[in-house]
Amino acid sequence: MGLEELGPEPAEKLSLPPAEEFAPPPADECSEPPVEEGAPSWTVTFGDMMSLLLTFFILLFSMSELKMDRFLLASQSLRDAMGGTSEETIVDPTGLMPDEVDPELNLANPGMAESVLDEFTDSYLEVIQEKLQEFVDENDLAETVTVAKEEEGVFLRMETGALFGSGEAGIQADGQEILGYLSKITRELNVGVVVAGHADNQPIRSSTYASNWELSAARAAGVARSLVSDGHPPTMVRVESYGEFKPVADNSTPEGRAQNRRVELFYSREDIRSAARRWSSSEN
Repeated sequence: MGLEELGPEPAEKLSLPPAEEFAPPPADECSEPPVEEGAPSWTVTFGDMMSLLLTFFILLFSMSELKMDRFLLASQSLRDAMGGTSEETIVDPTGLMPDEVDPELNLANPGMAESVLDEFTDSYLEVIQEKLQEFVDENDLAETVTVAKEEEGVFLRMETGALFGSGEAGIQADGQEILGYLSKITRELNVGVVVAGHADNQPIRSSTYASNWELSAARAAGVARSLVSDGHPPTMVRVESYGEFKPVADNSTPEGRAQNRRVELFYSREDIRSAARRWSSSEN
């Protein structure tokens, strides 16, 4: 048999794997979970919470630094803009209103915050102290007249030797001159004042006064009478006498006894608060 009879050798048939072997494995058979794009969703809630907390603490801080008088003025402006009724304001007849306290405050309002009234009172007590100290310095009275600001108010302490003779309650000429200057200041302050008489612990030798109590009372009354005669409203003056029972120095020394023999003008915190309310309601 020739080669031509055999013919070409048939090609070998290729075998392919089944189609199932090329399919991707099911999702539950994957070895790694799918990766989410971006930040986890819980960070959004966390960020919102942090923002709210920051805002909350900023508000707390701003409220702690709040100037109550400015806040109340802003509130009143809003009420006026919305058609509300305006409230009475302080009328300062003295012209001495401290700059730190706004004159538009309604201190007569029973709902007024106590902190605002306290702020006004502190500022006005400082004004009183400054005015009285100027009076002492300008008249060279530092040796016999002192000014002290204490928690309950402001004291002007005058040793009786600057006003009276020994064992007497009549005001001397030099004392009248001193009280003349002082009367102008107290009249301008336009607040209540307590005139108190004090003495040392030495027994009195006088047929006019039975004790230091009567003598200090007469001296305080004389000073009060002088203030009133120079224009201070009599309803805003009170007279008190303590005799030797409220010393400010040691009675065992001459210097201490001289300091204890004194007449005090006392401008109390409560009187300032009452004056503020009175000024506020004066336009009713």
